[in-house]
Parts: sequence; C-alpha cells; structure tokens
Amino acid sequence: MFLLLSAAGNTFAGSATWDLNPGSGDWNTAANWTPVGVPNGATDIATFGLSHTTTVFISAQTKVSAITFASGASAYAIANRNDTAMGGPLILSGTGIVNNAGTNQTFITQAGLFQNFPSGGYIEFMNTATAGSVTTFINNGPPNVFGNGGFTGGQTYFFNSSSAGSGTFINNGGTISSGGIAGGTTFYDNSSAANGVFINNGGAAIGGNIVSTSGGATGIGAGATAANGTFMNYGGTGSGGRGGSTSLGGNGANATFINYGGTASGAGGGFTELFFSHAGNATFINNGSTVAGAGGGFTELLGNATADSATLISNGGTSGGQGGQILFEDSSSGGTSRVEVFGNGSLDVSKHFGQAGVSIGSLGGDGNVFLGAQNLSVGANNLNTAFSGAIQDAGIAGGSGGSLTKIGSGTLVLSGANTYTGDTNINGGILEVDGSINSNTFVHNGSTLAGGGTVNGNLTNKGTVSPGDPLGILTTSNYTQTQFATLMIQIAGANAGESGVLDVLGTANLTGHLDPVLLNGFVPTVGESFTFLDYASLTGKLFVFDRNIDNAAEHWKVTYNPTNAILTVAPGNVPLPDTESTLLLLTLSLLGLGGTAIKCRTIR
Repeated sequence: MFLLLSAAGNTFAGSATWDLNPGSGDWNTAANWTPVGVPNGATDIATFGLSHTTTVFISAQTKVSAITFASGASAYAIANRNDTAMGGPLILSGTGIVNNAGTNQTFITQAGLFQNFPSGGYIEFMNTATAGSVTTFINNGPPNVFGNGGFTGGQTYFFNSSSAGSGTFINNGGTISSGGIAGGTTFYDNSSAANGVFINNGGAAIGGNIVSTSGGATGIGAGATAANGTFMNYGGTGSGGRGGSTSLGGNGANATFINYGGTASGAGGGFTELFFSHAGNATFINNGSTVAGAGGGFTELLGNATADSATLISNGGTSGGQGGQILFEDSSSGGTSRVEVFGNGSLDVSKHFGQAGVSIGSLGGDGNVFLGAQNLSVGANNLNTAFSGAIQDAGIAGGSGGSLTKIGSGTLVLSGANTYTGDTNINGGILEVDGSINSNTFVHNGSTLAGGGTVNGNLTNKGTVSPGDPLGILTTSNYTQTQFATLMIQIAGANAGESGVLDVLGTANLTGHLDPVLLNGFVPTVGESFTFLDYASLTGKLFVFDRNIDNAAEHWKVTYNPTNAILTVAPGNVPLPDTESTLLLLTLSLLGLGGTAIKCRTIR
C-alpha cells in the first residue's frame, strides 16, 4: 500500500493544464488539473486555456517556471488567499508569464486580514522571469482595521535579472494608521521595470482616531533600473491619507514619473524619492492639487542622489491646492537636469547642505524657486531658457542669503521680481535681467549681463555688460567696471528707445572698454548723438579702441557730462591707437592714471 500511495503521490506535481470544468478555483487541488497534479516545481509550466472557472486562488506556496495563457484562453484572475500564513505566495523562476491569449490576465495579491495572518500574499519573479504583456498585477493595501499598524499589503517582487515586461502594476494604499505597509512592487538585484506601468494609489483615511495611512508604493533597489517604465503616484484620498510613492534607489534610465496632488483637504500628494541614486534621462512631472488644503505631488532628491540629465517639472495647483514641488536635499546634485516650474509649483534647495549649493542644467517657467541660505547654479546644459517667476530666500528649511550663479554658455532670461538676498555671479553665458534682482551682481570674464530690468544692488563688471535686450535701459545702484571689461551699447536708430542705456542711480566708476555696436544696418549721420550712460556721479572714463563707424567717413566722439555720457557722430575717420599706445594706456590704468590717458585718446 505504501508503494501504491507513493506512486500516486508522484502524480501530484509537474506541468499541467487548468481544466475546463475544475471542481473548485483552488490552484493547489490536484484534481483541477490535467494531467492530475499541481504544477508546483521549479521546472513546471502551468497552462491556462478555456475554462468555466476563471477565478483561481493559491492556498499554499507555489513555484513554477512559467505560466502560459494559450491562444484563445479565457481572462483569468489569479489571487492568493489571505486567510493562510503568507497568503499563498506564487514564485516564477524560469520564463515567467507568457500571454498568447490576447486578453488581459490579472494577478491579485491580498493584504493580511487577521491578527493571526497580518502579512499579505506575494508574487516573486526570479532569475530571468518576466511579467509578460497584457497582464495586470493588483497588490491590495491593508484593510480597514483600527489600532494595528502591523498589517501588510500584498506585494510583487522582482529578483536577479527578472523583468516587469509590459505589465501593469496597481499598488493600493491602506486604510489603517501607525505604519501599516501598503500594497507594493519592489525591484531588487539587477531586475528591470522594463516597459511596465506602475500605479501607486494614495491612502484613504477613515476618520476617528486614524491620523495617517500609507499609499501604494513601488521600490527600485540599488542595482535595479526603472528602464522605460511609467510610474504614476496618486495623492491621498482622505485627510491624513499619504500619497502613493516610488522610491528610486537605482537608475531612473528613460522612465517617466508622474506625481499627483491629494484629492481631499489634509491629504498628501503622490511622490518620488531618489536616495543615493541616478535619475538618468528620466522625466519627473509633479502636479499640483485641485483641492484647497491638499498637498501637491513632489520629487525629492536625498543623500547624494543626482538628477543627471533628467527633466523635472512642477505644475501649479488650482482652487487653493498646493503646487507640485522639486526638492534637492542633503548632498544631492542637479547634474545637467532641465527644471521647469509653473504657477505655485516650486523648486526648493533650502534643505541642501553642500557648501557649493546645487547646480542644475537650466531653469524655465513662471513658478517659485526657494533658496533658503543656499546657492543655485543654473546653466550646466548650455540651453537658452526664460524664467518669469520669483527666485527668493526661505523654503521648507527657511533661511536667508540665498545666491544665484549663472554658468554654461547659454542664456538665462529673468523677467520676474526676484528677491533673494545673496550675491549674483555670472560665470558663463548670458544672464538677461528683464525683471529685477536685489543682490550685488558680479559679471566675470567671458560672461555677459544684459536686459532692460533692474539690479537693485551694486554691479561689478569684469566681463561684458550690454544694457537692453538688446535695446532698452538697464538700471543699477552703483556700477564699477574693471580694466579689461566692456560696456557694450547696441544702437538700432536715432529715436528714443532705439539704443541701450545703462542707468546708474549712484556712482559710475569706469575703466576698461566701451563698444558701440550698430544693429540692423543702421548708419547714423553726422551730428546725431546717443546717451548711453546715466549716473549721479562719475569717476574714470571708458576707452573706445576703434572709434570709426564701419563703411562711413564718421567716427564716435564720447562726451562725459555731469550726469550722463553721450556718443556723438563726428565727421571723418581717425587713426586706430597703435600697439604701444594701447599698452601704455593699460599700464597707466594699472597705475590709476588711465582716466587722463583715455580722455586724451577718446575725446576730440
């Protein structure tokens, strides 16, 4: 009898096909399969075709190489039971899921329900297994239970070099407080999100003494990649409900992360966290809330995470809802990322503690930038961008004295009212101020300050200042131009407003060069004059190397009046300064005598 039983027992394992008319929906009942036996081995393949029972549950730990849905198969829902320890996990260790049916196949992991079984069920993909295509995985969050935060939602895990394929993963939030773990999907080792879609739903608070609930979550471990996945993190649905989230510890690659605002007052927005990770070329979109008192979606860079060449966008909220946020914290870095903020959406670097501050590729939009006491460098990707919002101190960490540095070869146009109180340094490219900045501003060699706005602090020019954009008036408090710097004045006509003007409200302290530049083929006539510099007081003069006007028998004459300086067109051409005279001028300038020499050379 023992031998007969042993022989019969051997039929209870191996590859098999789910019956057309099984006796129940229990995967782990041998009679429900043909040949009789439960597929539950590392090399086993479970095949599903047409069946009258398409709701299948797993009641014990089950491991197979693959699950295959044959051509023309029914649409199945395969779930773990949650009234047994671990909820009946399913492990795929070979090919994974192959769906030839053309219809969506659903897998459900249940959350723990009872004190005796607090842990949810799970699905594991191992080795090179894939979640396939036209498949949906629903990982349910903890149930509506008061006073116990130990319940765990259903989970889907990827290990080794497994892949999410083109599957859709829905991770649901919980309705309990005190740290219950919501439904989730997690990637470990070298696994990949591939082309998967990940929907992380927010938690739903239920009133009473419940103060917070967890949202559904996707985690991407240190060696894993988000690949080309799409991650949608939705906001909480009740007061105290946290948003769904994605935690990126690996590489963002070419993925898209979309964070949505909360849908009820007091609910948090969906969010993406980068921790000691790389954003790659990913796109992060943070949407504001449409409900007053609800949080917007946000992306947070922590540790030494880097934004690489990612695109980060924060959109504004409406109807009193908070805007989306981009947060650089700890020692994170912005790489060459493209940052765009709109409405009451924001970029906030106030919690960054690196001495050099945060450097990003570019800045655009009309939202808010909060610096706290930190420095923000803009321009690492050499793009030309415009920002009409407000760059200011404060932020989530508070602080004042924030500063701005323009780097790279591109142009950054600032057309808003910027109130940060630290210095502005232009180290590369062009900073065009068409709005206002309050800080002391330094233009360094090889860089340019342009625009028709206002620098409310003092302006020191060691590079090039070109008032207007290109025409118009640039206003500053006091102006100092150093020996090798240039004041470029562009002229397009003889009428008011057709030339650049530097308006210095205080003292203009001048050395260096004046460079008049004619635009659009304009040639002035003898006797026409152009005021290019206004001031309350003046020290020094500027030197025009070539005073002759191209293609005309005319030259520039510079006159310094008590409150302004004027370019006047005089007849005839004049010789260029010879090299020895130029060197002498520079030497005299170093000795503090350059003003007299320049006067002799430039005023006829």
